[in-house]
Order: sequence, then structure tokens, then C-alpha cells
Amino acid sequence: MGYIEPAPIKDKENPFESMMSRFHIAAQALGLDDEIYNVLKSPYKQAIVSLPVTMDDGSIKVFEGYRVIHSNILGPSKGGVRFDMGVNLDEVKALAAWMTWKCAVVDIPYGGAKGGIRCNPREMSPGEIERLTRAYTQNMHEIFGPDRDIPAPDMGTGPREMAWMMDEYSRAQGMTVNAVVTGKPIVLGGSLGRTEATGRGVMISALAAMEKMKINPFNAKC
Repeated sequence: MGYIEPAPIKDKENPFESMMSRFHIAAQALGLDDEIYNVLKSPYKQAIVSLPVTMDDGSIKVFEGYRVIHSNILGPSKGGVRFDMGVNLDEVKALAAWMTWKCAVVDIPYGGAKGGIRCNPREMSPGEIERLTRAYTQNMHEIFGPDRDIPAPDMGTGPREMAWMMDEYSRAQGMTVNAVVTGKPIVLGGSLGRTEATGRGVMISALAAMEKMKINPFNAKC
């Protein structure tokens, strides 16, 4: 392949550096072409937006939001939006890349994306979270789309936030667009089992790994 060996990870806590070190190992194991490696090591698109939101006390607070599309080669990009104080660009870039790998490895025709807003939803009222979610969607309406980029729930978000995103995106389009998000309430076209899907996937993977490693799950501790 002729790769230049990556520099040692300087910051083991940096999620993007951590992702790249693993991607490099996987690319070498696969004998990936240099051209494909170079395309996949950098995100296709990155958006950073400032979101002024009127709080319940009348003050205006400015939040920072992100959306990173790592790849849309296999289809529309797909990935969650998290609300958390730890959100930053490197984290979102890394999570977007992981979404690319996850979709590709199980042959789902989607690319990888991720989004987030640096905030603490546990300290915000439902009205403040709604205004923040709608402001984020307004800033991303040219990026989002059923055939472009599809948000989903993640840490700090759920069906409620997806309903607000769907509604705000639909208002901008002048028509109802249910398919712009996944993880929305069932009544709006959501999928049965979506809320449990992530935990169920962890359980299935863990049980399969334990079977391979000959660990009895009834005697195991974590």
C-alpha cells in the first residue's frame, strides 16, 4: 500500500485519533488501496453552527452545534444527534466514521454521519430543549434530507427530539417529510423496537462473543 506510518497517538482520549489508529490497522489488514484510504480518512462534510436560544428566564444563550458527514458513497448518510456537554468536533468526526464502518460492514446502503450540540439537557426545560432542537434543524435543513442525510436519536435525545426535528424540517420544505429522521414516535411513522435496538444489539453481540470465548453468561460479571 505504501502508507506513511501514523504518528503515535498523543492524546489517547481523543476519539478521532483513536478511530484513525484502528482504521489504519484495518486498512493494512485489508490491503486497502491508497486512493480509497485517503478518501475515507477525511470527512466529506463538516458543519459547525452557533445556536442562539431564548431561555425560560428571557436570557439568550448561544450553543454550538455540529454535523459531520463522513461518507455518502454507499447512500445517504445516517447517524445520531447527541446532546451532551462533552460534544466536540473530534468526537463527532470519530462517531461519523464509525457509522460509515458499521453500515458498510453489514451491507446497509447508507453512509456515515453524526451530529451533536454541546449542552446539558438535564439542566434544561422541555421548552428550552425544543427551541434548541428546532434552531439546530433550521441551521441544518440544507444538509438533512431523506436522500441526503438522516438524523437519529443518540445520547441525550429520543423520539421527542426527533419529532421536533421532523416537524421543523417539514415546515422548511412546506410538506410533511416523515423519512427525514429515524427514531421518531410510532404515531409519526417510527419503527417498532427502535428504542430497544441499541441495547438489544449490545446484548446479542456480547452473548455471541461469550459463546466464542466459552464464558457462561450466568456466571459472568461485568
